[in-house]
Amino acid sequence: MSDLVIPQHILDDLVAHARELDPYECCGLMAGINGTVTYVYRITNIVALEGAEKLSSFDPAKAAHLERLSPAERAEIAFVMDMQDFSAAKKDIRNKGLDLQVVYHSHPHDPARPSITDIKIATDYEEIWPKINLPIPNYLLISLMEKSKPDIRLYNIKGGNVTPAEITTPI
Repeated sequence: MSDLVIPQHILDDLVAHARELDPYECCGLMAGINGTVTYVYRITNIVALEGAEKLSSFDPAKAAHLERLSPAERAEIAFVMDMQDFSAAKKDIRNKGLDLQVVYHSHPHDPARPSITDIKIATDYEEIWPKINLPIPNYLLISLMEKSKPDIRLYNIKGGNVTPAEITTPI
């Protein structure tokens, strides 16, 4: 049994999003019902904006590292979702009667596995999702390390523990 059903055209859209922003990280949300993703919400990555590293729950070392980088360098290794885009997606998810199922982002230069920062932020958000009336999502990563063959992986991250999850793509 799969953890999530994601149609191929949606996976193709995620890869297209990652390639459009390469070498920078893309990010977004996926929603649907009954374990099947039906919508993708592309969210603007604002980490390159001045001070954006302070808007996320980066650990102090990561935030200090990001402050030393140029905006372009920051966007290659991190993402911060634009809250206007996020709020519009959240509103649309509710209006359509869907559930948030996935938070996704790309790793242009790294494997499709959560970084230490990804795990920390996912763990920190376990308390935030219920407060904003959203379920704890799965996390999907798109690696573009091999540009001609993107790698897509899904994970459950809870309590700092990362568990690979299965994606089923209907034929």
